[in-house]
Parts: sequence; structure tokens; C-alpha cells
Amino acid sequence: MAKVKLNKAFTMDVVDVRKGMQEIADHLVSEEGMKYRWVNDDRLEFSHKTGKGSLQIEGKELVLELKISMLYAAAAPLVKKKVMAFADEYIS
Repeated sequence: MAKVKLNKAFTMDVVDVRKGMQEIADHLVSEEGMKYRWVNDDRLEFSHKTGKGSLQIEGKELVLELKISMLYAAAAPLVKKKVMAFADEYIS
């Protein structure tokens, strides 16, 4: 299993970060067929046949953690790049 962890600092209000997290989740559902659920106000977990992960607010950082199955491990850098592009688009 390939593991990816990314931290993205933000300066926007936490309420707006949560809205951005929701937009990222909505995009992943419509474009990638992922499923997600909010665990609490600051943590969103998602899953797909390729693996699972989470987005979580920790202080003034948005933390992305992914666990990608071995079958799809070669795609880890692409997944990392794509999710960071979403974060850059929706979170500042």
C-alpha cells in the first residue's frame, strides 16, 4: 500500500476551508466516483476502489492522507498532484 501525506497551510476562515473541503469532495464524487462522509466538522473521509483517505483541519493546516492499494500504487504521484491542485483551487 502506498501512503501519501500532504499538509497545506491556509489563511482563510475555517468555515470557508470546510466549504472548500466539501467542494473537493463533490468534485471527487462526480469526476472520480469516490464516496465520502464527514466524521466531524473538521474531518472528511473518502474511499474508492483504489484506496482511501482523509482531509482534516489541524490548526492552520489542511492535512491530506491517502492509502493507495498496491494495484494502483504507481498512480500515487498523479493522485497526489491532482488532490493538491484541488486544494490550491479551493483552499487559500
